[in-house]
Order: sequence, then C-alpha cells, then structure tokens
Amino acid sequence: MMKTDDRYSSIKTLEVEISSFTGGGYKVRYDFARKLISWNDGYMWNNNFMKSLTPEKLQVINDNLPGTGLLEWMEGYNRGELAKYGAPTANPSSWKIRVTFEDDTDLVSSHTKNFPKKWVKLKDIIEATTECCFRLR
Repeated sequence: MMKTDDRYSSIKTLEVEISSFTGGGYKVRYDFARKLISWNDGYMWNNNFMKSLTPEKLQVINDNLPGTGLLEWMEGYNRGELAKYGAPTANPSSWKIRVTFEDDTDLVSSHTKNFPKKWVKLKDIIEATTECCFRLR
C-alpha cells in the first residue's frame, strides 16, 4: 500500500457530489491530467461550466487536500466507521465522492444523513477553486 502522501499526489480525478432528498444539488469534478474543473448545478442547468484548473488553484488543492483526510475517511465510511469519521445530520441530504488514481483504480464512498467531520475543509477547497457556493439550498 502506498503512503498517504503518495496516494494524494497520484489522484487523477476527484468528483464530489452533494444532493438533497428532492434531487437538487451540485457536482464538481477535478481532472488533474487535463487541468479542468467541471461544475454541474442541479438547481439551475444554465449554471453548469467547465474551466481551467490554474496553477494557483492546483496549489490550493495540493496544499490542503491531504489535510482533509479525504482518502482516510472515505475508506472509514466504506468500513462502516461512521462514529469515527462522521457526524449524523437531521437533514436527509447525501454526499458521494469518487477518486480515480493514476493506475485507474477507483475509491468511491457515499452516505446519507451523515457527513464527514472534516467536510467543511473539503467544502472550503471546492469553494476556493470553483468560486461557487457548495452548499445545499
């Protein structure tokens, strides 16, 4: 198994999706190989976009993503360790994350009514790099 730091640097794509029980929500996809960010707005179809992942935005991700513990809590959720990595919410919203590594292996994790304790750190990175609000209405 790779060291944690190596795993973060070998991420090829990162997709993060949040949705409400009514079906609204957002999905952001980072393609590090092609240096693109794509945004899908489930509330307003005309707010979808694709833009370049600038060196500055890439630096924000490289500097901050390992600190979110993203890969660790995704694996923790997959093992059922909700109390260790997450916090229950009354809101029936859900999240789903897919990480594809350079060797084309995937790590996928999701949950409803339970969000990772470090979710806000990930949300802050997404908002800083997309310049959009990543919060359900």
